[in-house]
Amino acid sequence: MKNNIINIILSFITLFGIASCVDDNYPEPQETFRGKFIDKGTQKAFQTAIGNTGIRIRMMEYSWSETPQPYDFNCKMDGTFNNTKVFEGEYGITPSGAFVPLPEERIQISGTVEKTYEVEPILRVELVNEPVLNADRSVTFNVKVTYGNDNSTYKQPLEEGWLFVSETDYVGDFSYSPNYSVRCTPAQMGATGMLSTSGTTFTVSTTAASKAFPDYARKYFFRVGVRSQVTFDATNRYNYTEVKEIAIPAQ
Repeated sequence: MKNNIINIILSFITLFGIASCVDDNYPEPQETFRGKFIDKGTQKAFQTAIGNTGIRIRMMEYSWSETPQPYDFNCKMDGTFNNTKVFEGEYGITPSGAFVPLPEERIQISGTVEKTYEVEPILRVELVNEPVLNADRSVTFNVKVTYGNDNSTYKQPLEEGWLFVSETDYVGDFSYSPNYSVRCTPAQMGATGMLSTSGTTFTVSTTAASKAFPDYARKYFFRVGVRSQVTFDATNRYNYTEVKEIAIPAQ
């Protein structure tokens, strides 16, 4: 009798195990939502960070509910995005980043949907000229910072700037070497208050870093990022120049 009870229990366990292995009837997400962010004023690629301090795209699937759970993903450093795992349906799309906020837009996602967002940066951070590799193996950048929009709400004094340096091309506030990177205060950037119409131009060099480059030759990646006192969702977001790759020679 005892063996029969054990066999019955084992049979139920087997049945439940088989049932749990049956695939559900929902197809995998196969739709694609891709595109890019560009600076509305210059029509150039919008330079950003990756991760939480970069561009976040929030998708709200309204096909089944008016109060869905948000689905977030982030852009690449050059402002492009390519999400190939989206369920077909109607979505509310809200991008957020170091630019004047955009309202939610409802989009039907089916097949491949491409979108170009023209955004107004909080700050426009540009290189005045190409970086200079000096005789002492330091690198100098001349940078111009202006407001990238005419909205008074988002025209705030500068908070800080950085010459970010990294051993990889993923360089920015999310990934940089503290040994070689250089922080700039508003005073060092020549902007202790609101920026004038012409903005501010400043020079930053790796000679101010706490440690010199090593004696051997290798490539490094550089990028200047500046942020103002504007924050979004309690997150500091920088506006950036493009990434520059420079080969530092041996000592």
